[in-house]
Amino acid sequence: MLGMGIISRVLGLEETRAETDAVVASPSEVPQRTIWPPTDRLGAEPRDPLSLIPIWRALQVLTTSAGQLPLTVQRQGQTVSGSRVPAHIRRPDPDMDRSDWIEQSVLSLAMDGNLFIERISGPTGDLLAARILPPAEVTITRNPRTNRIRYHHRGRELTSADLNHQTLMRLPGQLRGLGPIQAARHEITAAGDVANFAQNWFRDTGQPSGLLTAKAIRTEEQVQAIKDTWNRAARDPDNPSGIRVIGGDLTYSPLTLKPEDAQWLEVRRFTVTDFARLFGIPTSLMLASLDGNSLTYANVEQEWLSFVRFTLMSYLRKIEEAMTELSPLGQTVRFNLEGLLRSDTKSRYDAYAVALQNGWMTVDEVRDIEDLPPLTDDQRSQLETQRNHA
Repeated sequence: MLGMGIISRVLGLEETRAETDAVVASPSEVPQRTIWPPTDRLGAEPRDPLSLIPIWRALQVLTTSAGQLPLTVQRQGQTVSGSRVPAHIRRPDPDMDRSDWIEQSVLSLAMDGNLFIERISGPTGDLLAARILPPAEVTITRNPRTNRIRYHHRGRELTSADLNHQTLMRLPGQLRGLGPIQAARHEITAAGDVANFAQNWFRDTGQPSGLLTAKAIRTEEQVQAIKDTWNRAARDPDNPSGIRVIGGDLTYSPLTLKPEDAQWLEVRRFTVTDFARLFGIPTSLMLASLDGNSLTYANVEQEWLSFVRFTLMSYLRKIEEAMTELSPLGQTVRFNLEGLLRSDTKSRYDAYAVALQNGWMTVDEVRDIEDLPPLTDDQRSQLETQRNHA
C-alpha cells in the first residue's frame, strides 16, 4: 500500500493534501493540487517513476545537456561580460553551483511541469538569491471574484512579485503546468507493473522450479515425505553442489523459461522507445536502438540537433525567461547553445576560418563561442606578427 500511495502522488492521482485547505483564505478559491512526490521518497519504491531506468536516463540526458551550457547576458544586442554580469546570473543561489541550479530547474519542469523561483531580496531590495521551491510544497489559488492568483508555501502567502512561476505546458484554464510524467501516467504505471512482474516472477507467483513425478505416489503423506527429502538435500551444508539422488520411479522435470520470456525483454524494449518519444529524446541518447535502424554519423548528428531545437529548448526557454525577469530592465539572458549545436572540431574550425576571413566575426567572438577568454595584449601582438610574416 505504501508503494501505491507514492506512485499516486507522483502521477497526480491523489487528492489535494489536507493541509492545503489551511492556507486557502476563502472557500471560493480553488487550490491547484500538486503532483510532485516528497523529495525524500523519490525512487524509494519499485513503482516510482525514478526507479524506471528509461525515465532516469531521460532525466539524466536533459539535466546534463542543460547543466553544461553557459549563460550569456545581452543588452541592446551587445554581450555583457565581466563585473557587469549580474550576480544572480553567475550564481543564482549561493547555496549551490549554477550548474546544479540549472539541473534542478530542468528536473522541476520535467518531473512536475512547474518551476517556482522565489526572489530572496536584501534590505535594500537587491536580489540575493533565486531559490527554487519544491513544486509539491507550492499551492496555487485563484479567487474567482477578483481573479487574483496567490501562491502558498509552508504557510506563507506569496504573490507574483515574490515568486516567478514557469510552466512547461499549461492547459487552458489551468494554473499549473503539465509535465511528461503526468501526461503519460497510465503508461508509466504499466511499465512499473511489467518491471515488478519480471522481478517477482519466481519469488511471489508460486512458479515452481521443477516437478517430481512418480506413478507409485498414492497419498498426501508420501508426497510430503518426498518433497521434504528433496528440500533437505537442497539445504544440506555438506552438499554444496545440490546433487540429488532419485530412487524408485521418481522423475524430475525442471521448469525453465528463456531469459527473454522471464524478463519480458520485448515489452521492456518497447517501453524504452515509448519513453524516448515521451521525453523527445533520440534513442541513441537513450542508449537504445530500434531494430532495423542503421544509424550513421549524419543521422545521429541530425537527431541531436532535433533534440536541442524541439526538446531541450522547451526547458531552456523557460529558464531564460525566468532569469530575464530577475535581471535589470533591458538585459536579456540566453543560453549559449553553440557547444551542443556545433559539429566535429574540423568542421567547426573551418566555419570559423570562413567567418574570420570574411570579416563578419572577430577572434574574440570565436573565442567566446569556445568558452575562452578574450585575447590579451601580448597574444594580439603575437597574432599580428604571425599575420605579417604569413
